[in-house]
Amino acid sequence: MLRKSLTLIIVCAMLVAAGLSAQTKVEPAKPVRMTDRTGPNNGITDVPGIEVGSYDKNFTGTTVVLAPKGAVGGVDVRGSAPGTRETDLMRPTNLVDKVDAIVLTGGSAYGLAAADGVMLWLEQKKRGWDVGGGNVVPIVGAAVLFDPGRFGRAFTDRPNAEFGRLAAEAASSGPVKMGNVGAGAGAVAGGLKGGLGTASVDLGDGVMVGAIVAVNSLGSTVNPQTGEFYADFLEVNGEFGNLKRPFAFNAAQDDALAMATPELGKNTVICVVATNVKLTKAQAQKVSEMAHDGIARAVRPSHTMFDGDAVFTLATGLLDLDTLKQQAVWGNTAANVLKIGAAASDALARAIVHAMLNAQTVGPVPSYRDKYPAAFGK
Repeated sequence: MLRKSLTLIIVCAMLVAAGLSAQTKVEPAKPVRMTDRTGPNNGITDVPGIEVGSYDKNFTGTTVVLAPKGAVGGVDVRGSAPGTRETDLMRPTNLVDKVDAIVLTGGSAYGLAAADGVMLWLEQKKRGWDVGGGNVVPIVGAAVLFDPGRFGRAFTDRPNAEFGRLAAEAASSGPVKMGNVGAGAGAVAGGLKGGLGTASVDLGDGVMVGAIVAVNSLGSTVNPQTGEFYADFLEVNGEFGNLKRPFAFNAAQDDALAMATPELGKNTVICVVATNVKLTKAQAQKVSEMAHDGIARAVRPSHTMFDGDAVFTLATGLLDLDTLKQQAVWGNTAANVLKIGAAASDALARAIVHAMLNAQTVGPVPSYRDKYPAAFGK
């Protein structure tokens, strides 16, 4: 009798639980963000003291990030196939503490020549490290991506010093063009047309953080099982257009839904993040390290043997770091740096999505918009 009573109680409990479950609507978890505010341009030029210019020709190009009054620089390189310039100079133990520009460019290692044009342009304006006698040496960091020979052009058709000069001349603090422009002109990302993208975060009290990126990754920015961007969850105020899921989870991956085969050894994600608060070189390097998490959130896999992933940080120093008013048991300064780094990571991930959304199909390489029209309700 006791056993029958216990069985009845258990069955009743299960029925009640099932009923409650059926009536309870489970809401999806909301992403935790530093803020839901962007700057007016939603780009790196929202950071006071930062300008951006691009030049491209025949599906290759150069993008220059200028700091007209100089900025403290930091860098972190995690890809295993980098092409860079002046990264050693930015180490915290080394002398120079002001950077004049960062160059992001196509052309593989040959493309580093674009930085020469930026240096000469800056020299004419007397902007750089003062070496006496009215002479300066502009400090110009650079990182390259591999695009030579793509889209029907000759392998020798690549950015040179003239690309850098023209990109510097075009620089402004206004909205940044995205997609098939500048360093993103010849980019391919995980089988889709890559490009140039940017985003910003407004942390309040005048503190801005921004990111710009040229996406030419081995890994995909898109979940092949759903057609969704990996970093879609970081969208702020509908900036991606409130994209729809193109197809159901675990849908067939054959033929039309499969991603194109990536080009091994022809990849990288190169980026600049910036803020208008004061940072030391060590703090700027830490922000670069943290910002790499934005690549990892938005690209899968990332930091591979075939990528040259690099993140530069520029701090224009117009506001004191304590403007952020962060407090922590282990030090308020450390908490402030943490907030800048976390915001830079989110901005970089969002900038990657913007790069892909603004890219346009070139030849056999489709853009996200053409590959997944259902994401836009088409």
